[in-house]
Amino acid sequence: MVPDTSANALRNAMKRFNPVVLLLLVVIGLLARFAVSWEGDSQRKRVDATNAVALRESVGQEVTVFGKIDSTGKSSSGHQFLNFYGKQISVFCGKDDVAKFKDGTPAELYEGKEVEVTGQLSLFNGKLQLKLTTPEKIRVLEATAGRAPPKTVELKQVGREAWLSPAGLRYQGHDPEGLNRVEHIERHTRDIPNREGPHGVFDGGKDVAFAVIDEAWELAEKTKLKADVEGDRSSYLVRMRRRVGYLGGQTGKERGNPPLDRVFIVFETDTKNIVTAFPR
Repeated sequence: MVPDTSANALRNAMKRFNPVVLLLLVVIGLLARFAVSWEGDSQRKRVDATNAVALRESVGQEVTVFGKIDSTGKSSSGHQFLNFYGKQISVFCGKDDVAKFKDGTPAELYEGKEVEVTGQLSLFNGKLQLKLTTPEKIRVLEATAGRAPPKTVELKQVGREAWLSPAGLRYQGHDPEGLNRVEHIERHTRDIPNREGPHGVFDGGKDVAFAVIDEAWELAEKTKLKADVEGDRSSYLVRMRRRVGYLGGQTGKERGNPPLDRVFIVFETDTKNIVTAFPR
């Protein structure tokens, strides 16, 4: 009697299997592969392109960076560059990789658009750089080409430590740490990565932040949004239907600084006196 070889043994074993069982095993195997792939994508770190601290902490890792492409460039050798708003990081696409884009070059396709790019984060001559190797590694988050620059406002000082916005919002008084209301809002225009818990951060700096707060207040009034009243303090949570900032602090850092599209405003009940406001 000739002993079974490994191949013969496998064929004989498969003959004894019910075809339905074999099909189930194949399906389970495919699902397992998909699950591993999906888990890897979901766990990849997402970093806001304006968050310099989080970006530098991620050097050497494969990350997804999101933000607006503020400008683009081309070298004489055919390489192309996409520069994120805030000038903290740029995307490099080599000449050979540029040729992979069939509907137009990266510089033509993505200038002025909100995108996310996945790749290895590195330092080149001391500057943060992400390498774009294929069209599948970049995608447009929203159609923003031709959109007007963010609106800014200038507060009018109406007292020693009191300011008025164009929408009539008044910033006066101090927070528990002794900061006046304007200084307090300005803390929400930059990330504090080591702050415990979440920290909402406005895009665009303080002038844009106060404009967004004005816009959110006017939207709340226009839509007759019901305020949440708690004694002498009330609040609005206004959905802006676009990105206005990102989640910072320790919680934001752990989550990859996801974008935020709502503005939370706390004010003195039945007044326009602002206590605080930040993205949420």
